[in-house]
Amino acid sequence: MIKYYIKSANPVSQFIEITLLIPVRHLSQVRLQLPAWRAGRYQLANYVQNIRNLDVFTPAGKQILASKLTKDLWEFTPDHVGEYEVRYEYYCAKMDAGSCWVDDKQIYLNFVNCCFEVDGRSDDRIQVEINYPPEFQSCTTLLLDNNEYYASNFQQLADSSFLASQNLTYECFEVGESNFHLWFNGKVHFNLAEFKENVKKFAQKQIEAFGEFPVDEYHFIYLLLPYPHYHGVEHQRGTVITFGPAESLSNRDHLNELMGVSCHELYHAWNVCQIRPIEIMPYDFSKEAYHEAGWIVEGVTTYMGDLFLMKSGYFSLEEYFETFEKVLNRESLNLGWRNQSILESSFDLWIDGYVGGIPDKKVSIYTHGALIAFCLDAMLLDEKSSLHQVMKILWKKFGKPKIGYTRDEVWEAVLSQTDHPIYFNQFYEDYIAGKDDIFPIVEKHLASFGLDLISRVKEDRFASMFGIIKSEDEKITKIHPASEANNKLMVGDVIKSDVLKDTTLNLSIDRFGRALDIELTMSDVHLYQDYFLEDKKSNSKRDAWING
Repeated sequence: MIKYYIKSANPVSQFIEITLLIPVRHLSQVRLQLPAWRAGRYQLANYVQNIRNLDVFTPAGKQILASKLTKDLWEFTPDHVGEYEVRYEYYCAKMDAGSCWVDDKQIYLNFVNCCFEVDGRSDDRIQVEINYPPEFQSCTTLLLDNNEYYASNFQQLADSSFLASQNLTYECFEVGESNFHLWFNGKVHFNLAEFKENVKKFAQKQIEAFGEFPVDEYHFIYLLLPYPHYHGVEHQRGTVITFGPAESLSNRDHLNELMGVSCHELYHAWNVCQIRPIEIMPYDFSKEAYHEAGWIVEGVTTYMGDLFLMKSGYFSLEEYFETFEKVLNRESLNLGWRNQSILESSFDLWIDGYVGGIPDKKVSIYTHGALIAFCLDAMLLDEKSSLHQVMKILWKKFGKPKIGYTRDEVWEAVLSQTDHPIYFNQFYEDYIAGKDDIFPIVEKHLASFGLDLISRVKEDRFASMFGIIKSEDEKITKIHPASEANNKLMVGDVIKSDVLKDTTLNLSIDRFGRALDIELTMSDVHLYQDYFLEDKKSNSKRDAWING
């Protein structure tokens, strides 16, 4: 058995000391691969930058040479059989739902950041022991056996998290044969009993829809922070969610955001944690694993997460519409669909998928993917099926037996639910593989639910009439490609003053140290717009959508 011992002798230094014990049975080279990325974020993180002082010791306590072969791969040559020690330090100073943070009040770890995969020993059981102050409470998605934490193999270790803290609030509930645990680190500024009941309701709805839950135990680990933050990461046996400021959760709008990410991450327990593209089944954390399934992985989950909050009764219809409007308005600012399909944007996640990138290069697998999912759901409802029926097929065929799916196999599951494949294949060519504007087809399907998609002029005249998006410090962050500003202004220009007279806007700008005066004429059309849903009349299709 491989063993990890982890402690922090000086928590305010934010370093942990890790001892890795490897039983060596053959005198062949031992290779240690540190992950370069983590599940749920398809982008290289290079966790190796947080390691220092890596040393290897023989069973007799003699230090031997460990050679570094690549940026995050080490090798040593044993001279005797027995248990070898690998000692190193890891810097835990990034607070989000997928990283590590240590201070005087908590030890928070995502093991994929800081633990090595031993080449050829990936299927070995791994025992984990973490030393923390006796007054701390702890929670983890690791398995427990005779009061010892362990992972069945490295894939499970890399998919696990740990938290020990001075102040953990705990709640639990059961759905069927599965136990759900809710852990809160930080001040709770909302009704905990109501929160638990609402989480239980959407968990019940999701389990009912799939017919079963993938694991017998699941942990919601919430890090409630005193400063603005919003992040969630999925794991097979739980999720870590960071949110702040914690005190804002006394407001229903902010609590809706926390509930939204919670429902989203739970849906991941099936979709991605189990129902997974073949390219990442299993995960190879040593290098990029390119796939084109972003619209399924995150788009479907974004759509379903919000939908199940409505199906479970947490969201009123009006609140769901407000959430849908947010997706529409985030998507409306991005014209990347003109230049890249969602398949291409998914493939390119490894390059710049989680940052703004160059202007209008790509689409969001989250918002654009959610609109694709909505359209498919609306189309399938006309076939007396639904997108969730497709996901249930994928669960039974690929997720439960842990077989990775191909892009074609997902589409075959969609086509299995329709007698009109030409219609669906055209949608695929236009909006998934293609670069057509999805808003008109979204508008069409909203109308089939008795909803009108209304566009209005943005209150910000710069955006609507001149195609300029700027930050609070007056720096231009985006320019509409059809605007006059696109030929006269640059991203990064800072507006020092502006004067609007009739249809003419005179700007004084700072362009990286140069003072310039720019004149713009108001556009004849509204460039950036806001979108709203107007409820016209309920119908049977909408009823099936909400209650099905």
